[in-house]
Amino acid sequence: MQTGKKEEGKRQKEESTEQVEGRKKEGRARLLALLPFSLLLFTFSLLLSGCTKKDAAGPLLCHVGGTMRPVLEKLAGLYEQETGQKIEINSSDSGELLAHIELQKEGDLYVCHDPFLDVIMKRGLAVDGWTLAEISPVILVQKGNPKNIRSLPDLARPDVQLALTDPNASTLGRMLPTIFAKAGMDLNALMQQKNIIIHRSGSYVANLLQMKSADAALVWGAVAHLRAKDLDSVPIVPEHLPVPDVDAVTSATGKTYTLTPVRVTICSLRCSDQPRQARAFMQFVVSDRARAILEEYGFGVSERLRRQEYLNGRPLTPPRVRQ
Repeated sequence: MQTGKKEEGKRQKEESTEQVEGRKKEGRARLLALLPFSLLLFTFSLLLSGCTKKDAAGPLLCHVGGTMRPVLEKLAGLYEQETGQKIEINSSDSGELLAHIELQKEGDLYVCHDPFLDVIMKRGLAVDGWTLAEISPVILVQKGNPKNIRSLPDLARPDVQLALTDPNASTLGRMLPTIFAKAGMDLNALMQQKNIIIHRSGSYVANLLQMKSADAALVWGAVAHLRAKDLDSVPIVPEHLPVPDVDAVTSATGKTYTLTPVRVTICSLRCSDQPRQARAFMQFVVSDRARAILEEYGFGVSERLRRQEYLNGRPLTPPRVRQ
């Protein structure tokens, strides 16, 4: 009798174990059945979040050559006020910025002066490009012009401390031998006769005058315009300036560039992940309203100059790089 009860209990225990195992298997089966749906739901949520991030425009990164920084900061501020689109400005020497873009492949827009638009397009790093304005050199002097500097030959006087941009490292510097030659002067001989301060940055040599460390300098008119409260500028007579679209200079890389007019340009970058927003800001920068602001900041503007130079990487006008 007791043996029968033990066998019955054993059988019930085995059945109970089988039921538990059965429920476990059933639960695992249900989990496996739901897994594809869960993965699909998870994937959909990732895609949805990705679309939201892509649609929400972030700040545009605009690389800007130093001479153009103040006016681009003004334009970027106006654009952000009107559209809500933030523009971040990264400013340095135009050539240094080109090297940064090529190496890092980051940013949305590039504002520079000649010859860098043609160079960046030739390297396949930009899409569309426009000319905004032009820049021309002037003689920057102390307020009131105490040294009575009227023309380039006055810069050779021993009582004039002269500051110039580097003939080997800046666009204006490369123009200087031609400019001085047209005034009947040999720049190399002058640099041997006088202790001339040389720096690659026009803003730097202009600041030397503000600090009373120099009497005169050759800088872009836009650089002089920013310092009009503290310094004066003397125009260079047309006879001493390079002939537009004729005079050229050969750089250290062996490429020949047309010297004048020196264009201020803007282009959209291929590495941009917001091409539509970049194009919209570029259209604002080439608008009539922006043109008036560029003129206000000392840039030369005209309908002849303001034009699209490149479309989808293809030139619409002859490039300034001759070889």
